Amino acid sequence: MKFLTAFVLALCGTALAQADDLAAQVHAELNLARTAPRAYAQIVASRASGQRHSEGDRVVAEAVRFLEKARPLPPLTRSEGLSASALAHVLDLGPAGGRGHTGRDGSTPWKRMARFGRWSGHAAENISYGERDARGIVVSLLVDDGTRDRLHRQNIFSRDLLCVGLATGPHAGYGTMCVMDFAEAFAAAEMKVAARAGP
Repeated sequence: MKFLTAFVLALCGTALAQADDLAAQVHAELNLARTAPRAYAQIVASRASGQRHSEGDRVVAEAVRFLEKARPLPPLTRSEGLSASALAHVLDLGPAGGRGHTGRDGSTPWKRMARFGRWSGHAAENISYGERDARGIVVSLLVDDGTRDRLHRQNIFSRDLLCVGLATGPHAGYGTMCVMDFAEAFAAAEMKVAARAGP
């Protein structure tokens, strides 16, 4: 019995480490897009061309044009408090196969962020489903196929959003999900963040 428990804990630890590695890779990919949008336009053209999109090939061309015209922005600072908020949503919706920005308890992104600290200025949330690597996650949100207002793209390229928290994990319906919580500024409540990071 002790061996089985140790084995399960080891598997969980490995899964969490891999999820944190992917979140770090997504953070780096977001900052590559923000700081070098013209170069990232070529990445989007290469990665997204030939894929099936509900809006057809024009949605990729539109994303490429946007990136070619975009001015570079400062990199996003990683926030542990916002990462705890993002993780809470992954752990809530992922196992149940849920979708959207509302938690199963009715919580909004802003309420979840407030559980782990205090955000100020602007705040927003992006969610990706089904993409298994950092580049796929960021490219899909920049193309933003099927989202009329391109809000995911706007969040990534907002001058008013300066820090981000990220979490990835398994999703019962799509295999994987990635939550990004953004804010202009965020003061983490350290004890609450530490409690969320515990076992």
